[in-house]
Amino acid sequence: MALSIDAPTRVQDSHRLSARPVAPRTNRRLGVVAIVASATAMGAAGLFGRLATPADAVIGEALTLGRMLVGALGMLVLLTVSRHLGQLRRARLSWSVVLGGVFLGISLATYLSATVLIDLSLAVVLHYIGPALATLLARVMLKERITHPDLLSLAASFLGMMLAAGLVGGAPSPASDQQTLGVVLGVVSGVFYGAALLCYRYRSDMPADVRSFWNFTFGTVATGAMVALARPDLSGMTPTHWVWAGGFFLVCGLLALGLLVVAGKHLRAAELSGLSYWEVVVAMMIGAAAFGESVSLLAVLGAGLIVVGAVLPLLSGRPR
Repeated sequence: MALSIDAPTRVQDSHRLSARPVAPRTNRRLGVVAIVASATAMGAAGLFGRLATPADAVIGEALTLGRMLVGALGMLVLLTVSRHLGQLRRARLSWSVVLGGVFLGISLATYLSATVLIDLSLAVVLHYIGPALATLLARVMLKERITHPDLLSLAASFLGMMLAAGLVGGAPSPASDQQTLGVVLGVVSGVFYGAALLCYRYRSDMPADVRSFWNFTFGTVATGAMVALARPDLSGMTPTHWVWAGGFFLVCGLLALGLLVVAGKHLRAAELSGLSYWEVVVAMMIGAAAFGESVSLLAVLGAGLIVVGAVLPLLSGRPR
């Protein structure tokens, strides 16, 4: 199947070249529900990842490979049941579809490794450099308009993240090789996550289930290459670890990432970014409840700012 050069989707009149481009129909409410559900499931990735990882092991690449592979197989089953395999064969692949899956696979593998090395709240904050980066790139590359509520949303969410992670007003974490590696992996995950979100803004003509299948497929290729290079040691995996890994593949893979693609079809980058920050709040609450990570008053304030930032883009009408 040949790859084509991407451009934002446009439907043109085949008879009149001068006809005005028609944007694909979107469902904002569906997009909001999809991204909130996706962010909630994604916020649980640190919980599943830690409980699926043996002590003193870093196997983020292997777990993410399973996450992507199960997602691809799951979407293939759904396409078969819904009789959409014909759409899969007819869909035109393009570089944004390929790179969207590759970037997401790299991002999630490095993020999962970061959650084992540093606090969940800090790992997820570094990962969420991505949505802010995607919003800025969408403004430059796709000419998406950023409204005043959008800017306020990004500012509130970013400040909220800094407070929630203890990067503002909190005690500095002790420096160590593990801490440094975790921070580096977290930043890398954020950059690649932003690149993946930007790719989702292209080719919105492709059905969500078809796009999800290719997303998982090319994510599998990327993480498979990472596993081949890193060669993670899985010898310490017990049956309990594998049970948690299976839950991780389904909840944080097939469910969360499939819904992320749906949201990317129906929301602008600023709306997608603001609402996706809900994952930071979920990860912070899980870190406190399951692993005893401290939650200060400033962190609670930060969580409140993230919620405010998520709502602000929805208060303004969709830019024309």
